[in-house]
Amino acid sequence: GIIVLRHIDSDVAGALKRDKITPRTERKSDLRVAFVSQQQLRSFNHPYQLGWTGEEIDEGENTSFKSARESCNSSIHVRRGDIIIMATDGLFDNVDTDDIASIALEWEQQNGFIRGGDISARERRWRMGNSLTVLSAERVDELAQKLVKRARENSLDPAIDSPFAILAKENDIMWSGGMPDDCTVIVLHVVGRSAQDVMDKDHQ
Repeated sequence: GIIVLRHIDSDVAGALKRDKITPRTERKSDLRVAFVSQQQLRSFNHPYQLGWTGEEIDEGENTSFKSARESCNSSIHVRRGDIIIMATDGLFDNVDTDDIASIALEWEQQNGFIRGGDISARERRWRMGNSLTVLSAERVDELAQKLVKRARENSLDPAIDSPFAILAKENDIMWSGGMPDDCTVIVLHVVGRSAQDVMDKDHQ
């Protein structure tokens, strides 16, 4: 699956609703999920798969294996500052999207991309020509590792109400805890400049 995380501002506030319940002074950030790719399932816990059995499959034959041309296609305009996360269901079955956003925000704050959940300082830094591009390239793998670690921890927790457990109950299947599974996570951080940008290197 793919999700895109974005800090909302006046340009995108209409598409991504602000948190109006929590007082503004108490909000940690306006980081929101801007896009979630569509799941492609035959039934609960039975996703379509890309693969080859070693034998030719007749057209119309009942099989989990599909070709790439049958996949769902989506598009979204990415913006500077977006965080794009591509992962297997080992992540999304065990870590809620709100928790993924919280982990991403913590990574941004630890590395100075966002300070105190406020994007105004980032906007000023961008206007000065500083994208922290090299730092992003060096540290983006840390976010992927954090997400994989959380997914593993949750998958082995028998008490957590994981996304998989919630969906199982919605399908009349009694399940508690996480869902042990393999997990692959790829993270992209849209910074707006090349890592080879001379101007940006001066700010590292």
